[in-house]
Amino acid sequence: MNLKLILSLAPGLVIPFIGSFASEPSTNSQPQQPAHTWEIITFAETLPDGAYRPLFCADWGKPAGGVSQGFRLNICGGIPTGFFKTNVISARMFRANGEIVEPTAESKGLLNSPGYSGSFGVVAASVETCFPWATNSLGESWIEVSMGKERYWLEIPYGFDRNPTQPLPPSIPRGPPKFVPPLKSIIHHNHVLRWQAVHYDLGVIQNGWRLSLIQSNATEAQSEVILYREDIKIGTSTSWKLDSPTTALRILDGSGKTIGSHCIDVHVEDGGMERISTYDIARDGDDQRCWGQLEISVDDKSYRVVVPSSLYKYAHGHASAN
Repeated sequence: MNLKLILSLAPGLVIPFIGSFASEPSTNSQPQQPAHTWEIITFAETLPDGAYRPLFCADWGKPAGGVSQGFRLNICGGIPTGFFKTNVISARMFRANGEIVEPTAESKGLLNSPGYSGSFGVVAASVETCFPWATNSLGESWIEVSMGKERYWLEIPYGFDRNPTQPLPPSIPRGPPKFVPPLKSIIHHNHVLRWQAVHYDLGVIQNGWRLSLIQSNATEAQSEVILYREDIKIGTSTSWKLDSPTTALRILDGSGKTIGSHCIDVHVEDGGMERISTYDIARDGDDQRCWGQLEISVDDKSYRVVVPSSLYKYAHGHASAN
């Protein structure tokens, strides 16, 4: 999912960011204090059969300078402009403990109050709604979205249906995520949408560069480390080099062990301003759901972000029916 495309289709979408570890690093190589400050969760642009569908994404509903409104669902595009004349959208959240949650009273009406935006001459509608936070735990959840005759089930990885400003909950021996009971008997016009990636902004680092992360875990966990700079002059020595600065990535698991990775690709995008390094995370899995620290090294500086094990443990990324 292209985050820039999502933002262009949903101009009202405010991406949250807490800069507790985003400032210029200290002069030593010690990692800065980590925080669980995820940015956005994206979903695949097409259904498993290749059919196009609305663009879904989620964030934690924190307007700039405000207080979090809850877990926010955005339908960022792909809704025909005439849809709301004859159809309505509804949404419910299903949690692993059996709880079924309606959107907050303040945001429920927003599902059928579209905003409109245009790109390349195409006008698209977008809507949003918020769900109250769950208890502070490592539980998975699903969001059921009904749009006319179609019903979509959005998978939310465990560790994200909780207020990220609260202290991290303890580890639990619950194993990989599971389907909620209603999903065990899928019928026609039901579409299961797996989460695709979680985006993190680690902020400004040395030399005025910006560091971000895109984390996925379809089965084998993978990390995209993105270095961004604006002082690029195409064809000059200021352009990114593929071998400098050097980067590395590892995960410090909640059990105390270290999970390594290896780089499989490095390339430059966005007119030379972004350098993207892709890492495959070593296969490692058990029944413990916990919090790990993903550490990114850029030359002699290190930066950490706290992530739930749903993003890196083998078989913990997507639910199974077993």
